This record gives sequence, structure tokens and C-alpha cells, in this order.
Amino acid sequence: MSTGPVALFGPGGETLRAAALALSEQGRPIGLSTLAPQPAQEFATASIANELWALGASHLHRVLDAADPAATSAYLAELEDRYGPLVACFVDPGPSPEIPFDEFSPDEWLPALRQRLAATLVVLRAAAPLIERRGGGPILLAHHPAPTTTAGAMLHAALDALPAALATELTGRPLRIQALQAGPEVGPLILALLA
Repeated sequence: MSTGPVALFGPGGETLRAAALALSEQGRPIGLSTLAPQPAQEFATASIANELWALGASHLHRVLDAADPAATSAYLAELEDRYGPLVACFVDPGPSPEIPFDEFSPDEWLPALRQRLAATLVVLRAAAPLIERRGGGPILLAHHPAPTTTAGAMLHAALDALPAALATELTGRPLRIQALQAGPEVGPLILALLA
């Protein structure tokens, strides 16, 4: 088993925390980043980073706009410079927003698309060649329950289709694309996929 870092991207919360703590128990270096430079994500991921610091875990925490290819690539390069070749990447896009159809507003919808769908695609595009360069490994996405509203359901459907579409498109390459159910059980699943 390679001891290189695992990059975690997400808004914070239970799923990202479970992944980070499980990896820290194995002594795995962790990259921890937001999907968007929002105060709520900054606070939530900083809370996880503080736990990692208290545990003495090797980690690199950054608040960035993961939908920005240059920012995401620079962050992953910094992570590799510090801890070695990237072993895996886990993206938690967070739950899709519950925006009622009659209250649909581009002011809410466009940031939700950027933060969840665009950031996820940019992260995977930046991480895949790095993982492939070291011989392959897992690319993992958190799967959340479907929302009940139309706009959220559209975003959820796109994210739900992503792992299978990506796995088909990258057939024959040493990348294992998989969706994992969001929640506290995600930590042991990630460890099993790294074993």
C-alpha cells in the first residue's frame, strides 16, 4: 500500500470528517479543501483541520474555489510537493439544494452548479492524471439522497450519473471510479479501497 496523500474536497460536515479521521488513523497524509471559498465551508473544513491537528495528523488545509482549474491544480501540486504522489481523491459535493421551483433564481442556482458540479469535474480532471502517473488508484464521489425539488433533482441526476459515465469513458486506465454513500460509514469504505 502506498503511503502518499489522499485529497479530500467538500463543504465540510459529517462525510468529509469521517473520511479525514479514518485516513488519519492510518497515518495517511491528507489534503483537505473546500469546494468554494464561502465562510460556511471555511469554518466547517477548518473544524476538521483542527481535529487533524489535535491528532497530530499530517495534513494540508486550504480554502479555495475548486471550480478554478488553476487554483485546484496548484493546490494538488502543493500537496504532492509536501507529501509525495497523490494516491486517491475523494469529492463530497454536498447535498443538492432544496430550491422550490417557484422560487428558482439564477442567483441561487448558478453558485450551486459551480460549487457542486463544476468543482467536482475540475477536481477530477486535475486529480486523475496525478493518480494515474503513480500507477492508478481510486477516484471517489460521495452520493447524497435525492432532493425533492426540481432544480435540486436536476443537479443530483447529473452528479448521480457521473461515476458510471466517467468509469466508462476511462475504461482501460488504472483509475477506479466509485460512488460512496455519504455519511459516517464512508471512512472505512475509503480505507478498504486503499488497501
